[in-house]
Amino acid sequence: MADATQIQLVLFELQGELYAIEAAKVQEIVVRQPETRVPRTPGYVVGIVNLRGRVVPTVDLLRRFDLGDTTGTATQVIVVELRGGLVGILVDLVTEVLNVPFAQMEPPPETVVLGPVRAVSAILEVGGRLASVLDLDLAFSREEMAQEEALQALRQKA
Repeated sequence: MADATQIQLVLFELQGELYAIEAAKVQEIVVRQPETRVPRTPGYVVGIVNLRGRVVPTVDLLRRFDLGDTTGTATQVIVVELRGGLVGILVDLVTEVLNVPFAQMEPPPETVVLGPVRAVSAILEVGGRLASVLDLDLAFSREEMAQEEALQALRQKA
């Protein structure tokens, strides 16, 4: 159990990159199942799945962050609580759950947090690799999504 000087994180891979999210937000980790596509959803929403009687949207973080697409490589889904509901996050592989002292986490460089989607709350070194610690509440905030939609509309007009 994490104490006040540390945080418990779930580490996972997306196309060879290492990411982490706060374990307290994770409801469960399940094997990926086929999604049902839903018309007129944002591009990062892959579809919906039935998780023991609950309809859960499934999202592709790489699409959300304009870094690619995990739909062909993802084998697991991390089900997280987000704004009072459940959301499934496609991941290639959950690698571990660990307790990390806050002192080991560094703030992201200023250029990392100034993009259209701010989601990286910290950087962490794990086994010689850097992991981006994601703040899902910020990445999927209504304000962030509205800004992203406005930017996409401008790109389409250009």
